[in-house]
Parts: sequence; structure tokens; C-alpha cells
Amino acid sequence: MKWIIVGIAILISGTLHAQPFIDQSKEEVRAIMKEQHKDFHPDRSVVKQAYNYLKYVNNSQTITWIIYFNEQDVCTSSKKVCDYSEYDFIMDELDEKYEKADKFQWKHQYSGDEFLIQLEEQDWYFTVRESKIKEQ
Repeated sequence: MKWIIVGIAILISGTLHAQPFIDQSKEEVRAIMKEQHKDFHPDRSVVKQAYNYLKYVNNSQTITWIIYFNEQDVCTSSKKVCDYSEYDFIMDELDEKYEKADKFQWKHQYSGDEFLIQLEEQDWYFTVRESKIKEQ
């Protein structure tokens, strides 16, 4: 019984720290979005050729998720642009899943790498950016 409880705890903790898109290929990101984020669908309404990115929108169209790639189609960062109707939900999610580093910053580790999540409030929306912390 003890090992079942430990196994369940490991599974739950693994889902809390979702796999970051950073360092994933464009095809891997598409697969992760399709499998783990079923409430988001591709948005091709505006295509900026100057940037290499994938853009997704949630079903209620209150969150736009933009995943940026380098010339080799490897993810370098991601950004969520959110309506303030999502603010409490997003804040609770960040506080639950990640270690708080500052008022609007969280950190987490995945596969030996450290990541920074930053929330920035704007007038009409807020953004949540995820980036890899550069090794010193």
C-alpha cells in the first residue's frame, strides 16, 4: 500500500510541473499541445513572417499562447497573453505549480534546467512569459 501511495504522489508531482516547450522542436510542441492542452487550438488569424512561432487560443478566447522558435525550429521561449478575467486562475495556477521567486516571478526546474516565469500587468491584458535561465 505504501508503494502505491508513493507512486501516486510521483505521478501527481510530475503533472504539476508540466514539460516546458523550451528546447523542444516545433513538431514536439504541436504534439504536446494536442495531447496536454486540449482546450487550446491553433490560431492562424495573423501570421507575421518576421517571427518563427506557433500561436494557440483557448476555447473561450481569453488566452493566446505564443511559442517562439529559432531558425532551427527549436523553442526559445513562450508567452501567454491573457484577459484579466483569467487573472485569479492564472495566479493560483502559478502559485500552485511553481516556486515563487518574487511578486510576479516563479522558478522551476525540469530535466536539470532552470526556468523563469514572469507575469507582467498591462492596461488591458497581462502576459506570462517563460524562459530558460541562462547558465552563468
